[in-house]
Amino acid sequence: MTPSDVSYQDVEQGTVDIVINRFDDIPQSFHQMSLWHDGFSCLFSRDNPIADNFDLFSYLKAQHIWVSKTGMGTGHGINPSQAQKLGWIDEALMKIGKTRNITVFTRHYLSAILFAQQKNLILTIPSKAAQSQRNNPKLLIKPAPFAIEPFEVKMAWSPLLQSNPDHQWMRRLIKSVANELESGVTE
Repeated sequence: MTPSDVSYQDVEQGTVDIVINRFDDIPQSFHQMSLWHDGFSCLFSRDNPIADNFDLFSYLKAQHIWVSKTGMGTGHGINPSQAQKLGWIDEALMKIGKTRNITVFTRHYLSAILFAQQKNLILTIPSKAAQSQRNNPKLLIKPAPFAIEPFEVKMAWSPLLQSNPDHQWMRRLIKSVANELESGVTE
């Protein structure tokens, strides 16, 4: 099951125990807890021609990988001006009057990270996800060369599960792992 397969009704009825995501709007009846804050970083091959001169100009000229929770599998070619809502990165670019050249799109960060190892592609993803590749000798991690609004990841659940001891245990475990992520302790 992916985030796009889950509805608020599934959570409200207790069919789905917990959802973890960035929420723009969430029903007031839901219980929620902040897990961590994050920004964005870029991943690309050490062999990418822009590796030595990475700036906004080279970023915009490059070919990009787009990760979306909607859609199936992987694909090629997407026009940001024709998409309804591409996401945080493209919204930030639109604020400065720019667009990027998205040539590959996928639903999965792991696929996107593998694509980023190709010589001519850039992946812009949450910094915590990018840092999972800090020991990958094939990839460089660089800050995005423009401002992208940071975001907060939250955990939310139904009021029906608020007092359930097993659910409370799971929430404590998730929060503990999130605290390690926030402090950068996990490997």
